Amino acid sequence: MLDTKRLGREISLRRKQKGLSQEKLAEMLCISPQAISKWENGHTMPETLLLPMLARMFQCTIDELIMPAYEVDEAVEVKATSALEAQAEQIADYVIRKMGNTKAEKIIGLEDAEIMNAVRKTNPNLGNCNITRSKIEKHGRYKSLYITLSSPQKELRLVEKLYNGEDKELFGYDLFSRYTSNVPQIYSIDFEKKILLMEDLNAGVQGCCFDEETENGAFFRENYGLLVKETAKMHAAFWEKEEAFREVGLDWRHETKDNLLIHLNGMEKDFQKYRKKEEAGKIPKVWNGLSNTIDTKKLDYFQDAIRRLKEEYERLVDERFKAGKNITVIHGDLHPGNTFLLRSENSSMKVIDMEAVRMGLCTEDLAMLLALHIEPEKERVKPLLDIYYESLNKIFTWYSYEMFLADYRISVMEAMFFPIRLINHGICDFVMRDRAIRAYETFI
Repeated sequence: MLDTKRLGREISLRRKQKGLSQEKLAEMLCISPQAISKWENGHTMPETLLLPMLARMFQCTIDELIMPAYEVDEAVEVKATSALEAQAEQIADYVIRKMGNTKAEKIIGLEDAEIMNAVRKTNPNLGNCNITRSKIEKHGRYKSLYITLSSPQKELRLVEKLYNGEDKELFGYDLFSRYTSNVPQIYSIDFEKKILLMEDLNAGVQGCCFDEETENGAFFRENYGLLVKETAKMHAAFWEKEEAFREVGLDWRHETKDNLLIHLNGMEKDFQKYRKKEEAGKIPKVWNGLSNTIDTKKLDYFQDAIRRLKEEYERLVDERFKAGKNITVIHGDLHPGNTFLLRSENSSMKVIDMEAVRMGLCTEDLAMLLALHIEPEKERVKPLLDIYYESLNKIFTWYSYEMFLADYRISVMEAMFFPIRLINHGICDFVMRDRAIRAYETFI
């Protein structure tokens, strides 16, 4: 008499010896993972047609597969016609060949078992899931694909990034995930294989649509206050945190006063290159629907900003950066497209694209987010700055409001040259440039 529990144990043992997950074996047999689970738990047994396919996949005979499941004192005979067995073996060969031809293309990163093990660290009660992958998307520094884990009780959506070489973004995600809750859930970071597996923020509203006339755009605009509060929370996690600073290290521009001067001179050269093109009419009048209607007299603001930066910024190298005082770790590229606001009772902000993480003034992130993208006008941006400062000041009372505003002015002047650099590289974001000019006009 056949013991289904023993048969289940035998199938489980041979499946694991082949390095197959229940989900992968189910996919090869064109059945559900639940069916495999029921076999291995002894609740049911495979249909007769599937026995030759299992034997073929496990590289054993049908007798070797099912004999351990019989009592030794009973004779056993597998009653299946040779024609049926031959047909099943042909099907098994086809499935194996098909899986062999597509495996390298489909599984370029973590295997199913690795994904499940990583996800179960934070979801210990997660049962068997069906895993599906999107097509691979190629980017400059990495490839990415979207992964869905589906079960009757739950669905999780993940994104896997596979980097082409050493990439600072892996460090950025690892650091922020250890100090803050403002990044997606990180399931796995493999520095050796250069693979990142994290939560796909499909439930969030990405800030790239913040100025669009859509429901998501309206939601983002209505929650600017939440955005700056969460930014303050993120900065507070690293505020004067020496152990984090040791991991990050000083950015080269802040290591010495000479380096800072080199940095500022480079910004000035970028601007002079742009100004010559602008005054010679070599900058497009229209780019991607954006009109270039600048008053060239306002370009003097950039030269004035360089002069002020050389006067005011230098002292911060020793007083703030090298001393680690009133300094934090910043995102470094905190524009709306890199932020997500979550629609939930406990609304929060998540940030992505962590390749620019560094030590900095907290206002560097704010100038990028507010002056260049959301609101350059002093009277309109000041309430948002006040919300940020009040949130931060609840924890760090020694960082004065006057120092905060002085830092914001320095950061606005430095941020002004970001759109200039983009225009020099053919990305003519005239709106960002004009916002930078307006921020200087009204705030500096």
